[in-house]
Amino acid sequence: MERVKDIQTEGLLDLRKHLLDLREVRCPFFEEVLVAFCRAFPVKKMIPTDRLNATCVCTREGFEDCALFREVMAKVEGLKPAGEPGEATAVKEPGSSAG
Repeated sequence: MERVKDIQTEGLLDLRKHLLDLREVRCPFFEEVLVAFCRAFPVKKMIPTDRLNATCVCTREGFEDCALFREVMAKVEGLKPAGEPGEATAVKEPGSSAG
C-alpha cells in the first residue's frame, strides 16, 4: 500500500515538473473550445460543439417540439402588442358598429 502512494506521489511530481517546465504564458490546464448553449434555459450549461450529436432536437428540423421552446414562444406571443400579425382577432362587443 505504501508503494502505491510513493508511485502516485512520484507521478504527480513528474507531472508538476513537466507542467512547470513548459513555461507557457497561461495555465496548461486552460483550454479554449467553441461551445453552444440554450438562451431560454435558466442555467447556461456550456456544451462543446464537438459533443453535440446529430439527434439533438436543438440542431435540427423539428426544434419546435422542444417543450422549453414552446413555453418561451407562448410567453412571447402573449407579450405581442395589438395589431401584430399572428394575433387573434378581437371580438366586437354587442351593439358596436361594424367598420
